[in-house]
Amino acid sequence: MKYWLILIGLLFTLSSSTTAQTRGIFNPKSMVLPNGLQIVLIENHLAPVVSICLIYKVGCADDPAEMRGLSHFLEHMMFKGTKDIPADQFKKIISSKGGSSNATTTQDYTAYTCDLSVEFLDFYLKLEADRMQNLVLDPQATIAEQKVVQEERLARLDNSPIGIVFEALLRSIYWYHPYGVPNIGYPQHIAAYTRDAAYEHYKKWYVPNNAILVVAGDVTMDTLKPMVEKHFGNIPSRPVPIRKRIPETNHGGVVITLEQENPRISQVNVHWNYAAPGHTGAKSEYYFPLILLTQILGGNSTSRLYKSLVEEQKLAVSADCNFENDGLDPETFAFSATLAPNTDLSLLKEAVQKHISNILNDGVTEVELADAKRDILAKLAFARDGNNTSVVAFLRLAVGFTIEQIEDWPNKINAVTLKQIHDAAKDVLGQNPVAILTIYPSGYKEKQKMKNGIPPSQKEANTPKKD
Repeated sequence: MKYWLILIGLLFTLSSSTTAQTRGIFNPKSMVLPNGLQIVLIENHLAPVVSICLIYKVGCADDPAEMRGLSHFLEHMMFKGTKDIPADQFKKIISSKGGSSNATTTQDYTAYTCDLSVEFLDFYLKLEADRMQNLVLDPQATIAEQKVVQEERLARLDNSPIGIVFEALLRSIYWYHPYGVPNIGYPQHIAAYTRDAAYEHYKKWYVPNNAILVVAGDVTMDTLKPMVEKHFGNIPSRPVPIRKRIPETNHGGVVITLEQENPRISQVNVHWNYAAPGHTGAKSEYYFPLILLTQILGGNSTSRLYKSLVEEQKLAVSADCNFENDGLDPETFAFSATLAPNTDLSLLKEAVQKHISNILNDGVTEVELADAKRDILAKLAFARDGNNTSVVAFLRLAVGFTIEQIEDWPNKINAVTLKQIHDAAKDVLGQNPVAILTIYPSGYKEKQKMKNGIPPSQKEANTPKKD
């Protein structure tokens, strides 16, 4: 289950510049500067290194409609230099200190990360504070980086064997919400980026009162606090726009079925996607029960789907279940499976539907629930073991989690009952899926028709035969 770590995210919402400490999973210390910059420290003194993450609460779902992906483009431009740092030298400077830096943009936040020796922590914070307020956006560099992003899109989507159908799937799941557009945007969005648009986006969102600095490693708050105050303390706060998104409405039971045949695909893959509630808002009481249902159905090789579809019935070579709900807004609950060779696809689909029916009719067992709680909490225990995993856990700071939720997270997992899981399953799986995607190797469907004694398609029948 790949979401166990994301599900333990935190949000430290403090209203003053006082320092606070809590005892729990990560035992974090936190404070907020007068300008609104939030600081979270997870001490780990096993080695003289630190992992740093500066998170801005803006992602591609917050971009202008005509320039989706602008947040991702700005992430690229943040490495192009400032008044004091020459263009394209940021990563080289970090590398010269033996560190590594990177960044990522999601629909809901943009995060800049770095791993390096603790002796260079003050040096790095100076660089990060510098580009928070002194970014230089050269028009020629902007044009050049547009081409880089265009190439990135080609590699990630346009030239990917499932890139096109992935975009179609997003649109099938989200008819109105901006999650329906990929983070990188469409080609017309990338072509519309300008230097002025990127700079306006930067000035609008990249302010200390819209940022969280997370540090994990061999440092104390007594040492970290004066560093942060020295470099970030004088950066003024500014009003930040309200993050408004068009809500996704009920699809009225409509199921969109997508199919793709591709010569670069060697196996048949099927994905069932259901609308699911988020961690806040309507039906948020189902959030933790759905986490446990995901673990029971497809969390690992002992889950229901894997044991039944892969090991016992030999219908699939892989089968899992994902609760895609680590964002600011509701996302999906999904099943996926890869058909075993020389197996009838209809049998696999029937078997998955039977599992859904069994869950709806009978729920899960006490043994399954106990095992799922054990597995999730065991994985949680390992999250505290390294700096990077600790930092990753705090990415949820940008999507509305509170410190109380993280401290109470194991209790929330342990408190889930069989009835709560059954109620959550009926609410989500009792409805039609919003989209079903099937990906085939080229020629697969025609071969199946021939195998089942069905005549070839009219197009094939009308094709002249070569002598």
